[in-house]
Amino acid sequence: MKVNLNEEQLNLKIVIVENLLIAKDWDNRSREEINKAFETMNRAAHKLHMQLDPKPKHHSYMIKNRGMEPEHPEFYNHIHPVEDLLAYLEDTSANDDPIDVTIGSKFRFNIYTNRWGHKDSYELTRTEKGWYIEHLSYNGEDDINEEMKILYAAMEHDSISFPRDVDDYMRSIWISAKDRGLSHNQVQAMIDEVADWISNTEMNAPTDLLI
Repeated sequence: MKVNLNEEQLNLKIVIVENLLIAKDWDNRSREEINKAFETMNRAAHKLHMQLDPKPKHHSYMIKNRGMEPEHPEFYNHIHPVEDLLAYLEDTSANDDPIDVTIGSKFRFNIYTNRWGHKDSYELTRTEKGWYIEHLSYNGEDDINEEMKILYAAMEHDSISFPRDVDDYMRSIWISAKDRGLSHNQVQAMIDEVADWISNTEMNAPTDLLI
């Protein structure tokens, strides 16, 4: 449902849209113009937000990322919350948090190993807390807020050379799936990227130097 705005609120919306375009035009504007646009956009967006009842709704991750409530005078001093506000004005359900559809879903995690000369298959299940790993005798849940001990132990068992921050990427995938309501195929594509990254690291390891 679209928000009905009075004349003053419509004018504020126009100011917001005009200055958002300037704020996003980094390559063709001076720093002074950009800063002024942000200041004007922020002030107009805050004023409009405070006039509306009910107050505009934002994605939960947006509020978390900004580190402040939408009623804070500096909340709209950023492009993304302003875009959220404009989206809300066109459709009050635009910023509803997406449904987390992949909890309990299983994903393949295929990694090449020099030890066996082919890709080995791991199974990852997305849980409420992180990823449940299944590979041979290495079965257990890795919490996204901690190091992926089970996954790392399984890869180390096969002497796989892998980047040290794989857990950071797996954590990001888990959070993206939750915050953006990603489909199974979208999450699988991200996992495939990490698996390919590990496989390439393993394949490019200078194994001829090992004694």
